[in-house]
Amino acid sequence: MIGGLFVVLMLVGAGCGSVSDNTVTSDKATLEMPSGKTITVDVARTLSEQATGLSGRDDVSPGMLFCMSKTEVQNFWMLGMKVPIDVVWIHGGDVDSVSADVPLRENDDVARMSSLGPVNMVLELPAGDAEKYDIEPDTFIAGAVEACG
Repeated sequence: MIGGLFVVLMLVGAGCGSVSDNTVTSDKATLEMPSGKTITVDVARTLSEQATGLSGRDDVSPGMLFCMSKTEVQNFWMLGMKVPIDVVWIHGGDVDSVSADVPLRENDDVARMSSLGPVNMVLELPAGDAEKYDIEPDTFIAGAVEACG
């Protein structure tokens, strides 16, 4: 009886939370850009998802948010990338820095890039989108923290 009451209370309580504009599902998150526009990106949480990232895709739009397990200087590589991208280095929702229009690596396919400082999230976007969405250091990406929870 107590177990059944607990389940009913859990179900009733589940419908009582506040509704957020920053929607998160198991593999996607809707982020609000500094420009005010929203985009829904893939989310990479596991090491396997992060290792694959956007590599091999002809179209990387709208992008991918990487939720890192540690806040530290992050190192990324362009292995298997088919299109140039912008890399947004984020700590706690705040943009630390932007690596804009990262070129493809034809002869050095394991070339790496690193964040300037410790970050716990990385957002990869099609090249040019960081500027399009007014993303620059010290701006805020709403929904990123909730996505990486």
